[in-house]
Amino acid sequence: MERKIEKSDYDLLQSQTIDFLRFPLAVAVVFIHSFGTTEYYSPSSDFFHFSGTGFYDLIRICFSHVVTHIAVPTFFVISGFLFFCKVSTFNTLEGWKRKLLSRFHTLVIPYLLWNLIAVLIVVAVKVGGFFLRGKPLSSILDYFRDNDWLHLFWDCNVLGEDRTNWLGVYVSSTGPVNLPLWFLRDLIVVVAFSPIIFWLLKHLRYYLLYVLLLCYISGIWFNIPGVQVIAFLFFSIGAYVGIFGRNVIVECQKVKWLFYVLFCILLPLTVWFDGRSTHIGSLIYPFFVIVGVGTVFNLAAWLLETGRVKNKFPVLGKSSFFIYATHTLLILDFTTVICSRLLYWDNPVIQIVRYFMIPLLAVTICFLCYLLMQKYTPKILGILMGNR
Repeated sequence: MERKIEKSDYDLLQSQTIDFLRFPLAVAVVFIHSFGTTEYYSPSSDFFHFSGTGFYDLIRICFSHVVTHIAVPTFFVISGFLFFCKVSTFNTLEGWKRKLLSRFHTLVIPYLLWNLIAVLIVVAVKVGGFFLRGKPLSSILDYFRDNDWLHLFWDCNVLGEDRTNWLGVYVSSTGPVNLPLWFLRDLIVVVAFSPIIFWLLKHLRYYLLYVLLLCYISGIWFNIPGVQVIAFLFFSIGAYVGIFGRNVIVECQKVKWLFYVLFCILLPLTVWFDGRSTHIGSLIYPFFVIVGVGTVFNLAAWLLETGRVKNKFPVLGKSSFFIYATHTLLILDFTTVICSRLLYWDNPVIQIVRYFMIPLLAVTICFLCYLLMQKYTPKILGILMGNR
């Protein structure tokens, strides 16, 4: 029997839900960047013949191309809400200055440091190649030239170059050298635009969200690195809730059964058409993500409200950004090599086990590194984490 809570307790439930979600969302991001170790085949031709390979591909499409893609939009909603939840702060210019300055320390400095670490790792690997294998040191200079120097800190990685919007215009995504930090980059941009977002929401209210929603679904938006509609839409959704004193959980629960039903319909469709990797999938994908974000909040709140899960280990949530920032810095490559050598058989069962082991082992290593730094180098960790 489910335990009912009073309306006055929803603020506490909202806070608990946000804290609880941080770690699983970070794990989801690790899965996004891990797609297994074998060649990819389209599952549609094999699955109805009960092909093990087809089933394996469906599994990794589900977890790496579809379900986990809810994570970053959810982070944007949380960020927008937390930025504006104390709306009285923005009644004065001094309040704005304090808020923006605090975000400079929690966003900009960690963003620059983690990308610098990624660059230094590449340089160190190339120097190691010189001493161990006699590779030319000129490859270091070539690396900077090929990535256009300072673009390493903004948009040296290009993804989805073949994606188009409703108008047929190509709309690729970009990221810095530490690829997952495109989220932090785009968050820095929307925070810089936060005074405009605040003014527009105050005057247009949810009509602004409708416009951004249409832009997100259609893909019709400015094709400028770091200025992506996904950030502006979901940050603005969280901002709307915070500015007008709403509760994220209450708002999501108003239509929770609609979220659940649509999620159950859209999930298999989005998986079958491989998310954004196919034309039909790219049309379904934005609807799935929107529904998925609402479903995640509802499901997490329900688990906490009914006592089915308890957030007994807050250190997991605190480590989420560290996991987010470090998992692609050789760690995921390392766990891929280890798991491939330990589980080297290429039958579908072993492939599925290996697929799950690689990101989970990477998360474990990242978490242990976090604990070690927390114990032995807390000041350095604090700087890297933006004193979160």
